[in-house]
Amino acid sequence: MKRVHLWLVAGLSALLTCAPAQIIYSFETEDLHGYADNNAPGFLEVFQATTGVTHGNYSMGVRWPGGFRWLLGNGVRDETLPYLRISRKLLLDITVPAGREVEWANMIVAFNGPPGYGWNQNSIPVGLPRVAGTRTILLDLESLPLPAPDVEWFQLNLGINAGSAHEIYLDSLRLYRPACEMVAFTFDSDLQGFNIGDQSEISLEWFNGKMRVSKEGGFRWLFGGTAPGLAAMVRRGDLVVFDVTVVASASQWANAMVAISSPAGWGQSDYVAEIPTVVGTTRTVALDYRGVALPDSDNPEYCTLNIAFNSQGYLVLDVDNIRIYRRAVEGDVNCDGCVNDSDLLAVLFEFGNTAITPADVNSDGVVNDSDLLTVLFNFGSGC
Repeated sequence: MKRVHLWLVAGLSALLTCAPAQIIYSFETEDLHGYADNNAPGFLEVFQATTGVTHGNYSMGVRWPGGFRWLLGNGVRDETLPYLRISRKLLLDITVPAGREVEWANMIVAFNGPPGYGWNQNSIPVGLPRVAGTRTILLDLESLPLPAPDVEWFQLNLGINAGSAHEIYLDSLRLYRPACEMVAFTFDSDLQGFNIGDQSEISLEWFNGKMRVSKEGGFRWLFGGTAPGLAAMVRRGDLVVFDVTVVASASQWANAMVAISSPAGWGQSDYVAEIPTVVGTTRTVALDYRGVALPDSDNPEYCTLNIAFNSQGYLVLDVDNIRIYRRAVEGDVNCDGCVNDSDLLAVLFEFGNTAITPADVNSDGVVNDSDLLTVLFNFGSGC
């Protein structure tokens, strides 16, 4: 009996090291966490909606006539600050309805608080979806400082921008979970198949454990990245995630997109992510590839990852640690893709807990019977 007990404790201790999966905002309340229009007709409309719902029953709809607009949060400290103290990498689901496509759109984020902390704005925008459908964006806010834990108030503000009239629906602002990553490329010794083909004005080299990309202005592809198990990973994920560092730049803007190639065809994503252009900056970039042609098995004849970079001018980037972010499986507490005994034990071990934890499967603020039933109902899913 003692051996079994020790095994359970060891196993559960490993589970509890996973990053939380908690949802910060799901827009179920009418006040939408403070985000509101400015009562000027045609300037900015913010409203509760049922379009683009990815958690709960409601999303937040936003319409504006193009250009830049701020959405200011409600300032309730304990509604957001405890989550950001765990991680400042967030995921947010964005839906564009049919007929509201735009040429470009992006978002920046600012944290705000009382004097002494003030306004802290992320200088690098994140691409918003531009075509119809639901895509997940990654907000890397690691560069923004946080106030003291007992600060009187705290806002999470969203700055939205588009080249023409746009309409989006936001839902499920949540913590990014490292436990959901499947590592594909680490560049410990070589470029693992990535090449530039016969393109000019771009070069590619292995440099100190990273993939260094040097390019002139314009659009260029990196072709042919291969890794063991890549097909199985992309079939179970939604996002290609990588770290990028700016080594040299004469560019005012830059962005990236991804394609997956296999016998099923060339699957090119319609989502474009903004990347930094300020020398010395490192950011994590995520590219949602939902809707593209994927391999029809885990072991196709071939499967390659291709990344395109576009910039206004000269740019040198170091790319590292390319991973696939696993698609959520309901009831999968530890995010290994399989709902099994480990997930059940995690919920039982934390039963009654009101802390921020992935064992709170339904994100209602407490680990209870509802979470246990969710795991049991989905037992075996993804396995």
